[in-house]
This record gives sequence, C-alpha cells and structure tokens, in this order.
Amino acid sequence: MIDPRRPELKRVVLAVCGASGLVIALRLAQVMTSIGVEVHAIVSREALTVADHECGSRDWFLNKLSSYVKSLFSEDDWGSPLASSSFLVDACIAAPASMKSVAALAHGMQGDLLTRALGNCLRMRRPLVIVFRECPLGVAELRSLLTLAEMGAHIVPAVVGFYAKPQSLREVVDFIVGKVLDVLGIENDLYPRWGQSDARTARTLDPCRVLYD
Repeated sequence: MIDPRRPELKRVVLAVCGASGLVIALRLAQVMTSIGVEVHAIVSREALTVADHECGSRDWFLNKLSSYVKSLFSEDDWGSPLASSSFLVDACIAAPASMKSVAALAHGMQGDLLTRALGNCLRMRRPLVIVFRECPLGVAELRSLLTLAEMGAHIVPAVVGFYAKPQSLREVVDFIVGKVLDVLGIENDLYPRWGQSDARTARTLDPCRVLYD
C-alpha cells in the first residue's frame, strides 16, 4: 500500500478543523504513523461537535485519533510546543479544513493554537496542505483559498476520482489521502492512477453502470 522507504518527512502537524470529513483526518494519521511519520494533532471545538454526528461521539473520535498520533492538543492549549515556530515540523495538514480556519490563515489571524501552528508553517516556508470539503464555494471562500495558494499552500479538495472505481467508503477516503501524500512527496499506492492497470481498475463495478444499469 505504502512505499516502504522512509519518507523525508519526519514530523507533521495535523489540524482537525470543524468541517465534515473527520474520517479523512483519522486515515491520514493512521497511514502516516504506519510509515514512521511523527504526527502531532490539534482538534478544534467545532470538530468535536462534528464528531458527535459523524463518529458516534467525540470521545470515540478522540480515542481513535489518540491511538495514531504522538500528541493531541485542543485549540485552546497555548502551552503546547506547537504554538512556537521553534518546534520544528516538516509539514502541516489541515484536514478537514473549515472555511473559518482557511479565512483566518489567509488574513494572518491566529486566534487559537490550530491557526497559530498552521501560520507557523507558512512563516517557516514549510509545506501546508489544505484539505477542504465545503460545497458550494462562494466568492469569499474562493478568494481565501486563492490567497493561501499564492502564499504557497497546497489546496487539495476532498473529492473523488471516479476513474479509480471506488468500491467502498474506505477507497473514497484513500483516494483523498493518497492525493495528500502525493503533494508531500510520499510515494503511495492508496489509489489506482489514471492509465494504471491493476486489480482495482479491472473491476466490473463501474460507477455509471451501478446507478443506471
């Protein structure tokens, strides 16, 4: 599934914002930890509310996330080492990224540990990946995303490539996680690539025919 060679990234910050798609954060933490990346997570208050809806309960989500990461902080924990740019990290990932956090970052506003840590990443010129799921997008959201892209952030929307013929929710999530790893330079085989021939692309369960045959 993952290239066995140790990636250049050794330590990352995973910021879990108050947007739908917490399963993406869990899978990212699981995969990156499995290949030797040290993951430090920050969870916003809004993300806990989303967890009550998407994960059964916030306690279940926090326990599961804790099992994958090196450390776990709330957005209010200003005593965390992640608040300082002297805590060196190789990359930051906001997944899922809320439009509130996107707008704050785009305008240099760092009112909590989450936006502070991500802002540190931008200031230190480290890779920052924004995995947003908002739909539809208005002018304000598009401008904020464009501003972050111009600042050097990688914008990775949480969308699926149907050419990969996903057969399960896991494969939908793995497509998104695989794209995040791609922009961070981590070789992976989480999803079949365009033109690649493997057991997954040989499936007969095509998305169009599932719905219309």
